[in-house]
Amino acid sequence: MTKQQRSERTVERLVSAAALEFAEHGFARATLADVSRSAGVTKGALFFHFATKDGLAEAVQLRSQDLLETAVEERGEAESSCLQALIDITHLLNVLLRDDPCVRASVRITRERMSGTSTPLDFYPLWLGRLGQLLDRARKNGELSGSVADVSAQTLITAAVSGVETLAWMGVGRAEAEKWLSHLWELVLPLLISENADLKIRTGAPAGVSISNHEYE
Repeated sequence: MTKQQRSERTVERLVSAAALEFAEHGFARATLADVSRSAGVTKGALFFHFATKDGLAEAVQLRSQDLLETAVEERGEAESSCLQALIDITHLLNVLLRDDPCVRASVRITRERMSGTSTPLDFYPLWLGRLGQLLDRARKNGELSGSVADVSAQTLITAAVSGVETLAWMGVGRAEAEKWLSHLWELVLPLLISENADLKIRTGAPAGVSISNHEYE
């Protein structure tokens, strides 16, 4: 193994350990000593790669960003409708909040740094901003009803993301949260979709993620 490979492996272990520590104990309570111990890496090696806890937090949040960008790209390729891609990504978030430490950690980091130090990598600006871009594309594609104001559509996205995140931290099971999200989309889709758009929108989770499968036509 080369020196570069060892370095990359060390960084991977540190970021993975940091995500678990931040997700479990919160950004404020987790320490660099906790991270180095969990990663099985010396403090010297940790400080060589990450001088501060903020640096580690940024690395964890970059992983969360990568997951989101990958999801947007994949759903965009799989679906011709921006609204369908948007719905699918909210369902994916329901899964990631339970299964992925980086996404859970991103939420806790954001919540604990909401005193005017928010960054574009923080959970809410990142997810709401990216889904907002999908809404803009849906508008340009003629998928949204002309009677729906942009601010109203964005409010819905905020409610969906915040609702899924809140249910996860309340300990509501994935299946129940999926049903809640599916019913939310069933309720609002008739108001969102343009009468001129020939769309068949699935409100349940996409294949491979779904526990229940609802459909709106």
